[in-house]
Amino acid sequence: MKRTIPVAVLACATLVLTGCGGRSNSTESSSSASGNCDVGITDTTVKLGSSIPLSGPGAAYGEIAHTAKKYFDSLNAEGGVEMGDGMKRKIELTVLDDAYDPARTVSNARELVDKTGVFSLFSVLGTSPNEAIYDYVNGKGIPNLFMSTGSDVFLAQHDKKPWGMAWLPQYGWEADVFAKYIAKEKPDAKVGILYQNDGYGKGILAGFEKAFKDTDVTIVSKQGYEQSGGSADAQVSKLKASGADVFVDYATGTFVTQSLKKAADLGWKPLTILGSGNNHASLVGPAGADAVTGTISFNWLKDVADDSWGDDAGMKAWQDFADGAKGVDATDGASANGYTMAQLMVETFKKMDGCKRQDLLDAVQSLDGAQADLLLPGVAVSTTDDYPYFIETVQMLEFDGKTWEATGDPVNRP
Repeated sequence: MKRTIPVAVLACATLVLTGCGGRSNSTESSSSASGNCDVGITDTTVKLGSSIPLSGPGAAYGEIAHTAKKYFDSLNAEGGVEMGDGMKRKIELTVLDDAYDPARTVSNARELVDKTGVFSLFSVLGTSPNEAIYDYVNGKGIPNLFMSTGSDVFLAQHDKKPWGMAWLPQYGWEADVFAKYIAKEKPDAKVGILYQNDGYGKGILAGFEKAFKDTDVTIVSKQGYEQSGGSADAQVSKLKASGADVFVDYATGTFVTQSLKKAADLGWKPLTILGSGNNHASLVGPAGADAVTGTISFNWLKDVADDSWGDDAGMKAWQDFADGAKGVDATDGASANGYTMAQLMVETFKKMDGCKRQDLLDAVQSLDGAQADLLLPGVAVSTTDDYPYFIETVQMLEFDGKTWEATGDPVNRP
């Protein structure tokens, strides 16, 4: 039986904040029975901090943090979560708006760590924002967990800078998955790529160039757009004019809607590939069904907008939560991601034996088949200390005019 699969979240770019890398040099303590805990955790609370767009073109992604906070609040109302050291703690999540601006992410991270005194960062959105704070968090020994990015940078430097775990699939692997699909469906394809002109887009572009290297697929046009530009219409027009018969669309935020709609307005009907972080309903829906039908993407979560999951126990749990949480849209994919991240954060806390940031890092790097309500059947989260990404299994999707339909078997990282 076919299943539909949704949504996702995220993306973006490159910028680096100066600082030093390495293991934790944070030795401050907070009050605890042990008397030897790191800042941000006591016998009764643990503080998390997030920097995410609550305004600007990426504001739709703010539902990730909004929903995660609602989930933590629901656990707090029941007394909190019992952690691996036997202490039951409430989770306090502070969320700051960065409007998808890496410079503001830097400022927010410093405020969260140095003023708010968080134990860990959680669900910071975007490639450029996460790369911007990369050296800072590693220099301070602050875990940066569930980063909404899949940048290859974090793998390349993981040995020396281990304080991060990315929520999205590794971009190099994602590009390889889509490149194999294109080469199979259109062996002589002429590809046009739309990308955001930043670290996220350039990383994805490099991944496709590498993946197509030993195939007969040709990249005939590469068009970057500026997030501050307001529109990618001109770039889409150039892609059509290039004669491309495959449109690899790695726009983000409102540019996803614009780019799909512009292609439809031009009467351009190529095979369209949409990045996994940008396929949720709030972005593709406004483009219109005709503009999205036949588009290919992938995901690892159940489609919360798909009624066929109605009898699924995990979906029922999600809907019950959304019904009881004021302001959470049960059909929104960004919210579904926030819910899933929060559940897996709780699973990590349950494994954390101690109250040091190193204890949290050890726990998040040793998850073994962790489950969450909205993970697709056959998808579980297992992590290691040498691969800083949570997701290693995905399901290919095709939009049928109403929902994302699963196509083929799940794809596992080699």
